[in-house]
Amino acid sequence: MKLNHLIVPAAIALVTVAPAAYATTMAQSGPAMGASWKPYFRAHSLGFPMMFRAHHPGPAWVLGHAKQLELTPAQIKEEKALTMGMVGAAQSTVTTLKAKYAHYQKDAAQQNPDLHQISADIEAVGKAQTDVGMAMVPYHLKAYAALNAKQQAIFRKLCLLYTSDAADERSSV
Repeated sequence: MKLNHLIVPAAIALVTVAPAAYATTMAQSGPAMGASWKPYFRAHSLGFPMMFRAHHPGPAWVLGHAKQLELTPAQIKEEKALTMGMVGAAQSTVTTLKAKYAHYQKDAAQQNPDLHQISADIEAVGKAQTDVGMAMVPYHLKAYAALNAKQQAIFRKLCLLYTSDAADERSSV
């Protein structure tokens, strides 16, 4: 009997605290994070680091291997531009995803949420997360395409070493 007396207040506390804890988590992943977009990107990019980047490292990785790949000054300039574009695209998609989550959270908190609006919010979050997952893919492919045939052969050999240690997060995002 005494246990039942504690269950109801505990359940009420849980229902009261859980939304606040979620809101705090979302707020911490919002604009206050500033430059720390990378962990958010990794967590919301549909497995990009392990699924795609592990097999197709991008322009930052190419620049890190400039000497072995014998990059020309023009190629270094191109890979740097690709890196900057890639980072900008990733940051932009993360910002959009955070905004879509915030909108969904606001609509979901309504006393009588509209099914069509909630459905639209969930679809918008899904599309935004897909965009995060795709943000870096074109830049990674362009980084490889910018190499000549000899460099691509060296890249593939180096990539074999890289992919054997795909969990190493030091090379790029």
